Amino acid sequence: MSLSCLLFSQLSCADDSSLEYKIKAGYLYNFTKFITWPEDNDKTFNLCILGDDPFGDLIDPIEKRSAFGRPIKLFRLDKIEKGLHCHLLFASASVQAGFFSKNTLLIQDVGKTLTVGDGKEFASQGGMIGFVNRQGKIKLQINLASIKQSDLKVSAKLLEVAELVEGGNHD
Repeated sequence: MSLSCLLFSQLSCADDSSLEYKIKAGYLYNFTKFITWPEDNDKTFNLCILGDDPFGDLIDPIEKRSAFGRPIKLFRLDKIEKGLHCHLLFASASVQAGFFSKNTLLIQDVGKTLTVGDGKEFASQGGMIGFVNRQGKIKLQINLASIKQSDLKVSAKLLEVAELVEGGNHD
C-alpha cells in the first residue's frame, strides 16, 4: 500500500474547510503509522486538540480506531492539563501565538508528544509537523530538529512526502 493511500488524497478544493479538516483528521490518525513513540503504560493513545477545535465532529470517528494496540481517546483542551499525557497534540490557530512563548507553554512541557499545527509558521517556530495549504492541497512541513529533541522517531516514508524546515529550537 502506498504512502499516498495511507495519508489520503490531497485537498482539491481549498475553500471547503470541512473537507480540509477531514483530510487533516486522516493525517493525524495516519501519523500513528509513521511515527514511533517511546513505550509507556498508558491504557489509551491520547490525541489532544488544544484551543478552538477546527475539526468539530469530523474527528470524532477516530475514537473508534486504535494505535499501538490501544484505543484512541480524544481530548479537547483549553490548556495543557498536568497529568494528562497527550501522545499527539494538535495546536489550533487560537493558541499558536503563545504556544512557544516562555510565558505560556514551552515545547519541553509537552514531553514526548508529537506537536502538530496549522500554518506555514508552526513547524518553523518549533512545532514538529505543520499543515500548509498550497494551491488547494494540504502539504506537510516537518521540523526534524524538534522531533530529534524528543524520543519520537519518524519514518523515512513520511519524510519523503514532507518539506523539511528549520527553526524554533527550544532547548
